[in-house]
Amino acid sequence: MTENEADLIWHYTDGAALMKILAKNELWAGSAAFMNDTNELLSGSIQLRKHFEDQRRALPEDVIKGLEEYIPEVRERSRHSFVLSASSDGDSLTMWRYYGRDQVSFAIGLDRNQPLVPLARLTDDNHPNPPAGYIDDIYDKDEDGQIATNPDGSPVVIFDPDWVIIEGGDWKPVVYDPAQQSEIITEIFENLRKGVEEQLTVGRNRHWWLYPYYMNESLDLIKNQGFRDEREERIIVWPNPDWKFVFHRPGAFGLVPYVKLTSWGGVDEDLHEEPFAIEAGRLPIREIRIGPTPYSSEAAGSLKQLLNFHGLHDVKVSYSEIPFRQ
Repeated sequence: MTENEADLIWHYTDGAALMKILAKNELWAGSAAFMNDTNELLSGSIQLRKHFEDQRRALPEDVIKGLEEYIPEVRERSRHSFVLSASSDGDSLTMWRYYGRDQVSFAIGLDRNQPLVPLARLTDDNHPNPPAGYIDDIYDKDEDGQIATNPDGSPVVIFDPDWVIIEGGDWKPVVYDPAQQSEIITEIFENLRKGVEEQLTVGRNRHWWLYPYYMNESLDLIKNQGFRDEREERIIVWPNPDWKFVFHRPGAFGLVPYVKLTSWGGVDEDLHEEPFAIEAGRLPIREIRIGPTPYSSEAAGSLKQLLNFHGLHDVKVSYSEIPFRQ
């Protein structure tokens, strides 16, 4: 692996999806609740629940009750997590086999140091069609149940559901090692326990709504070690508000929510006031590798032609070094 390749993360895909990615400068992060693998993104939650049960006898009842809110019995994956997967291996036989069943597959080499951000679906600042009770929890309440106020008389806002908050978004390696997974679970549990104890001691913590985000980022990186050959890395993102960022597409499990990730187009990210884009910018594609095929020359010729059509003249085209077998 060259020094330049070490900065690349590889998103495997087929030809149809590659064409859309190049044309629209979008990568789709799918909802964790609609993953094809029934165990995907559940391993961490299962381990956390087991750790909770192991610790239950040593915890006060009020702490147990508080933890149940954040560590429920596992029934479904979080609908708030959106996941884009890739691999640190740009020539993986495992990945080629998965994506290259009926046609030539491709691995898109993305610059891992260039940020990908959600593409806004709407530019409004407030929910265009808010449901009943949408802002019920926006304000803090005093002991008498009245809206608490600041010294200047303005209401104390705990959480405005229309605030733009985007957690996650960086490439992070999936954790396969059981010992490392155990350390993550222990740390998450202790953070949640301390948070619940703080709420019970000093009253409602104003950052209570962030706990699931902090918890799920690490949980969603835990995966069974039997998949370590994939060398997977993930971008996991939680955008708020959902009405501003979540799109839908038809799928086997119904209408599948997803988030479009794009680039700011090479402009200095410090110039942006918001952590999202309102129009797609050029993705940080540095290289595209063609999967094993007996027609590598023809595949490369057509790929280079397509890249030229999109003005992507600096994108390197390479080939898998794995020999093709019929």
